Amino acid sequence: MPVMKLTIMKKTNSGSATVNRDYAGELQAFLYAHLPLARSAGLKVDHYVDGVLQLSAPLSLNDNDKGTAFGGSLYNATVMTGWGLTSIIAKEFECSGDLVIAKADIDYLRPLREQIIARAERPSSEMIERFRESYAKRGKASLNQIVTVEDSKGQLCARFHGKYAIIANGQ
Repeated sequence: MPVMKLTIMKKTNSGSATVNRDYAGELQAFLYAHLPLARSAGLKVDHYVDGVLQLSAPLSLNDNDKGTAFGGSLYNATVMTGWGLTSIIAKEFECSGDLVIAKADIDYLRPLREQIIARAERPSSEMIERFRESYAKRGKASLNQIVTVEDSKGQLCARFHGKYAIIANGQ
């Protein structure tokens, strides 16, 4: 599936201009340039389509002694997927600063014996608007993300809840 390029219309003094951003491509480059764990796990940004960010990692680089996905690798993939979607949303609204995970919880529901595929869906427009308003008023904001990992049969293997915070530079 191709990586989605998001088009954003911005108002300028002379009218409007179109800005094309390949958020998924930028995220892949960032993960590999700055997070060695993403590289060693073979974590790949598959796509960002219709508000869903999907990252994947091969089982061969992330298995345990039982031949199933290592819990730490599932955690790593879900944390980075939630962080990635929050990063995309922050960029869409030009919220810059330090983006960190503030709180996290994961439920391991069943063994995964195949490729890790982590998915996060864009939060509601109301949640995103609160995020944007908080950043505009206070220079900091937080956003909750849910990331899931399912097997090829559609069975839920892991469910992650994360709270991500962004703090403007100089705060």
